[in-house]
Amino acid sequence: MEEYTVQLIDLSKVFARGYKREVLVAIDHINLEVKRGEILGLLGPNGAGKTTLLKMICGLLRPTEGEIIIYGQPLQRYRSEILARIGAVLEGSRNSLWSMTVKQNLRYFGCLKNVHGEVLQRRSAELLRLFQLREKDNELVKNLSKGMKQRLAIALAFINDPELVFLDEPTLGLDIQTARLVKTLILKLAKEKNRTLILSTHNMAIVEDICDRVAIINKGRLIALDETAALFKGVEQESYIIRLKGEVDLQAIQIIPEVSNVEILETLGQKECLVKVIMNDANSLFQIIEALRRGNIRVLSLSKCEPSLEDIFVKMLES
Repeated sequence: MEEYTVQLIDLSKVFARGYKREVLVAIDHINLEVKRGEILGLLGPNGAGKTTLLKMICGLLRPTEGEIIIYGQPLQRYRSEILARIGAVLEGSRNSLWSMTVKQNLRYFGCLKNVHGEVLQRRSAELLRLFQLREKDNELVKNLSKGMKQRLAIALAFINDPELVFLDEPTLGLDIQTARLVKTLILKLAKEKNRTLILSTHNMAIVEDICDRVAIINKGRLIALDETAALFKGVEQESYIIRLKGEVDLQAIQIIPEVSNVEILETLGQKECLVKVIMNDANSLFQIIEALRRGNIRVLSLSKCEPSLEDIFVKMLES
């Protein structure tokens, strides 16, 4: 059995756009291996190349250079066989057919993935139960809520019991409760059956909670790749949540050299707020308190907090 489900070898994608045929390098010589049974989080700012990379691995875009190996076989040579063993949600809830019912979608996409008869009935029933859609099985997709459409989209990606699944922004635009359900289901389906999953998202919480490793892409290049826990260990920044009272002027804090970021998290009433401060040196905390005192801003409470994945992400993009 192959150790790696996906191998990207010196992969690049270049587009020519406009009447002048200007060159846009979307993916720039990426090398990456994804282990069998691993959940990999794919992070990057808008336009970094995440969706382009996923579309190439799914066989929707042809690489300009490099090679994609899936299940130990070159994707371009064995495209049909490989794609039959893959599930993907690349366009949000739009990968379902809105003029058909939930049940009809499961049957239709099951047949497209060569799933038929009793196996299809069993898989459909299981996914309807898992994604809490049994009461909506005869409902037209266009009449479903956004959260239900998204749950159906992910259910369709699992209809053929795939060994490899790609999810592009699976919780985008969902309320907190639905996003939590989707996250739980993704983890359950991936880990219980040892499936490989590549997840592209801006939701740092889902990456922290379920991803084994994180790959960070910026301007088409892979700038970081490590286990999720290891990324936190490599961060030397200090973070504090400070509760303040008074007319808060963030500039007084921002001008301190060792402060890398400061933001108001929440307004708590008249002239009172929570502020998060990230600094490169713990000794800067005393400078911050002194700067606030000079500005007649009262510190009501102060607590240290661990760096978040978002803090790490921002720091890497700035470096």
